[in-house]
Amino acid sequence: MKKIIEIGLCLFLLAVSVHAQNNADKVLRGLQDKFKSAKNISADFVQTTNGKVNLTGKFYYEKENKLRLEFKNLLIVTDGQTSWNYNKKENKVIISSYNPDDPSYFSLKQIIEVYPSKCDVSLGNDNGSDVLVLTPNKPGLNFKTAKIWINSENLISKIMLTDQNDALVQVSFSNYKLNSSLEKSTFTFTPPKGSKIIDLR
Repeated sequence: MKKIIEIGLCLFLLAVSVHAQNNADKVLRGLQDKFKSAKNISADFVQTTNGKVNLTGKFYYEKENKLRLEFKNLLIVTDGQTSWNYNKKENKVIISSYNPDDPSYFSLKQIIEVYPSKCDVSLGNDNGSDVLVLTPNKPGLNFKTAKIWINSENLISKIMLTDQNDALVQVSFSNYKLNSSLEKSTFTFTPPKGSKIIDLR
């Protein structure tokens, strides 16, 4: 009788585990499908480290790997091959080849498509919002855990990373726009006259 109860309990726990994993996979697929179906995405964002705001700006993303990040004194642009980093205050431009594996490079594709494949993915809940929890199971990622809040439109509302030094980095997104008519010039950059240019290509 005891063995029957133990077997029943094991089967119940296995069923609960499988159901939870299926839910996590479903939410992740919803996010990935939304990302894949969008020609381009733009949004405002705020980044904090250990609760202190250190970056605010706007980003534009377009397939494949085109990105524009706008800050108060900094502009970062890539067309998927070349990246331009323009410091407005110093009037200096650093030009480099685009590297999607650079850990300092903000990449929605990495967060949504690559990171989950290198992590154990589970599903949590925060005041009714689905939260994907990513825990690396392979080397090469620069965080211990990543939590991704998903809104009702299958878009990321917030990302919270705990890095290898236990610093807490949070990025919150708002004012999403999908499939806008973006000019080609959004993802190219011509250094202003008189600017200092450092070409690392």
